Amino acid sequence: MRLLNTLLAFGLILVLQTANAQKQVEMNLKQCLEMVLKNDQRVKMSEMDQTRLKYQIQQTTGLGFPQVNGTGSFQNYLKLPTQLIPGEFFNQPGTLIPVQFGTNYNMSGGIQVSQLIYNQSFLVSLQISKRMIEQGNLEIEKNRENAAYDIAEMYYMAVLTGQQIRYLEETLEKMDTLTNITHIQLEKQLIRQVDFDRVNVNRNNLQTGLSNLKLMFSQQLNMLKYFTGSSPNDSIILTTTVFDKGMMALSLTNIENHLSLREIDQQKKLLNLQMDLVHSQNMPYLSAFGDFSYNSQQNEFAKLFNERKGWLGTSVVGLSLNVPIFSGGQRYYQEKQYKVQFQELNLNRDYTKKLLETTSRNALLKVKSLEQTAVSQDKNVTLANDVYNVIFDQYSQGYAPLTDLLSAENDKISAQSTYAQTLVQLRIAELELIKSNGNFLDIIK
Repeated sequence: MRLLNTLLAFGLILVLQTANAQKQVEMNLKQCLEMVLKNDQRVKMSEMDQTRLKYQIQQTTGLGFPQVNGTGSFQNYLKLPTQLIPGEFFNQPGTLIPVQFGTNYNMSGGIQVSQLIYNQSFLVSLQISKRMIEQGNLEIEKNRENAAYDIAEMYYMAVLTGQQIRYLEETLEKMDTLTNITHIQLEKQLIRQVDFDRVNVNRNNLQTGLSNLKLMFSQQLNMLKYFTGSSPNDSIILTTTVFDKGMMALSLTNIENHLSLREIDQQKKLLNLQMDLVHSQNMPYLSAFGDFSYNSQQNEFAKLFNERKGWLGTSVVGLSLNVPIFSGGQRYYQEKQYKVQFQELNLNRDYTKKLLETTSRNALLKVKSLEQTAVSQDKNVTLANDVYNVIFDQYSQGYAPLTDLLSAENDKISAQSTYAQTLVQLRIAELELIKSNGNFLDIIK
C-alpha cells in the first residue's frame, strides 16, 4: 500500500511538472512577426555590424583631436664611440687621431604633441562615415523585411496544414460512420465483402494522410518556435486562419520609397563623396606639432638622478604643410572610374524601378485572379459538401451505390484542399504585393 501511494505521488509530481513546463501561446500573424524581428539572427547580426561601424567612426574622428605621445630612452655605452680627427688639430699633420666623444650614461624623456589643423580628406571621410551609418540602417531594414516575409510565408503554410487537418478530421468522422453502416450491411449480407474492404481502404488512406499532415504541422510549429524564440515546450496556437482577410488595403503605390531604390540612391551619395575625397587629395593639408624633452649625459649612473643641473631641456613647436603637386595622373583616372560607376548606378536605378513597377502590377493581377478563384472554389466546396451529404443519406437508405459515395467523398476532399491552397496562395500573393510596393513592414504597425 505504501509503495502504491509513493508511485501515485511520484506520478502526480510528473504531471504537475509537465503542466508547468508547457504553456499555450496564442499567436496571430502580427504577433509572430514581431517576435521574429526580436530574435532573427540576420537582424541581430546587422545591428551588431551597425554598432561596430559606429565605434569605427568614433575611432576615425579621434584623428582630428590632439595626438600626445610620451617618449623616453636610456643608453649605457659599454664602450664610447670613436671618431677619427685630422692630426692638423693637434700639430700632427698627415695623421688621423682617434678621439672618443660622449658620456657613458645618457637618459632622455619628453612629450610629442601634434594637432591636425586642416585636412579636407579627413573632413570628407567623416561625411562618408555618416553615409555608411545610413547605409547600415538600410541593411538592417532589408534584413528585417526579408525575415518578416519568410516567416509570414512559413506561418501561412502552417495555417494551410492546420486547415487541411480539420478538413480530413471531419471527413474521417463521416468515414467512421460509414464504416459502421457498411459493417451492419455486411452482417445482413446487403453488401459484398469487397465493398466493405473498399470503405476500409479509403478510411485507412484518410488516416494515413491525416497522420502525415499532423507530423508536418508539428514540424512547422517547431520551426516557428525556433524563429520566434519560443520555448520548445510551448504549445503554439495559430489564431490567424486562411479565411481571414489581408492585414492591409491592397493597391499600387508610388515605389520611389522602395528599399531597393533607396539603397541605390545611398550608393550614389557615397560615390559622390568618394569623388569629393579624390578632389580633396589635391588640396594641401596643415598640421601643428610640438616636441618638449629633457636629457642628461653623465659618466656616473648615480649622477643621472642627483645632478639636477645636468638635465638639459629642448623644446620646439612648428607647422607642417604638405602640398600635393603631381601624382602621375592617378587621382585623375580614379575620378574617371567613379564617374563611369555613377552612370552605371543611374542605369541600374532606372532598370530596377521599371522592374519593381512591373512586379507590382503583376502581383496585383495575381491577387485579383486568386480572389476570383477563391470565390469560385468556395462555391465549389459548398456544392461538393451538399453532393456528398445527399449521396451519403441515399447510400444509408440503400438508394445510392457505394461507388457514387466514394467518388463524392474524393470530390469533397479535393475541393476542400484546393480551396484551402487557393486561400493560402492568395495570402502569399498579398504579401508579395505589399513587399513589391516597398512597405512590407507596415503590416506589423
